[in-house]
Amino acid sequence: MPDSVILRNAKLKGADFSPFQDIYIKDGIISDLRPSSEKARFNCDCPSFDLEGKYLFPGIFESHIHGSIGIDLNHIDEEKLGRFSSYLASRGVTSFFASIVSEKEEKLLELLRFYAGTAEKDLSGARLAGIHLEGPWISPLRTGAIAAEHLKSPDPETLDRYQEAAQGWIRYITIAPELDGALELIEKAALEGIVAGLGHTEADYDLGREAIARGAKVATHFGNAMPRPHQRRPGLVGAILESKLHLELIFDGVHIHPANLRLIARTVSHERIIGISDATMARGLPVGDYHLGDMEIRVSEGISRLKDSDVLAGSTLDSMDAIQNAAEILNADLNEVYPFFSSNPAGLFSQNTAKIEVGKRADLAAFDEKFKLSDTWVDGRHVFSGVV
Repeated sequence: MPDSVILRNAKLKGADFSPFQDIYIKDGIISDLRPSSEKARFNCDCPSFDLEGKYLFPGIFESHIHGSIGIDLNHIDEEKLGRFSSYLASRGVTSFFASIVSEKEEKLLELLRFYAGTAEKDLSGARLAGIHLEGPWISPLRTGAIAAEHLKSPDPETLDRYQEAAQGWIRYITIAPELDGALELIEKAALEGIVAGLGHTEADYDLGREAIARGAKVATHFGNAMPRPHQRRPGLVGAILESKLHLELIFDGVHIHPANLRLIARTVSHERIIGISDATMARGLPVGDYHLGDMEIRVSEGISRLKDSDVLAGSTLDSMDAIQNAAEILNADLNEVYPFFSSNPAGLFSQNTAKIEVGKRADLAAFDEKFKLSDTWVDGRHVFSGVV
């Protein structure tokens, strides 16, 4: 793979530059951008790639995902992770967090060590940008599709032990603030640069406000696995909406009704919305029985639920479908909702990605005018081509 590459005739949108740009990428970083009309000459004798006027977007960042194409991120090896990474790149995703649900202590430490050992490697597709722990610090009353027998009470020593095994790659934890020790753990996470998400919780309005004041930064799959608001008890939902907290939203029209998605988008600034898939191993596969961690799930009519139950268990949502769903549901242009899936999570999780400007990582996705993916680059490496 060359150290440098030039992308020519990329169509960009923005007020500060010509819509067609030539982009010089060096060592995985965007080094220079110039209008294509100037027939830009860069100080580089390196390969070039002509986009022929295709739209170039920052790559999608999947910050909450459990699997796809038969691969569950709780049951993983190097071969599976490579296939998963390549699949994500074929869907415009350039980086992701490995979302792990609660496990036995020995198995969880093994998973953390595995991901730590692969995080610095160049995968065949999307980059592993960190680890998300969805549990073990969640309410036994709001487990959803997470095995309750592996839950733990929050304590700083446990997080230290997990982070040591993960070599610092835990970037996001989901926590129920009503648990003993949870508020202290949220404070610790904030001090250590770990994003604490409120989710799988019975917390009320006052406790929600306290958790946010202590340093919580995001609502894990907002509206799901948390109490519903009441006209005299605004609950955690009310505390989140009136704060500046980020909100994870699943734009499948199932986890949150489209009308509620519109209300949320009118209530909070769009910079606070984090679009996620929360996808399980069933994404990209037909109707059938699968699993999420230790839990058996069943997919019917595109909806993933616990087997023999009405409880939702992640989703089968595709990243690009989610973007198009968001635009349709919110009656918005794709360019308005695309940041939900790129720059918004990148900003929340301090990733040097999701903007096409000098100094940013060259994580890029090219689309045609019908929003069909053409090519994907990760750190300037061409990892997917839609050309047959």
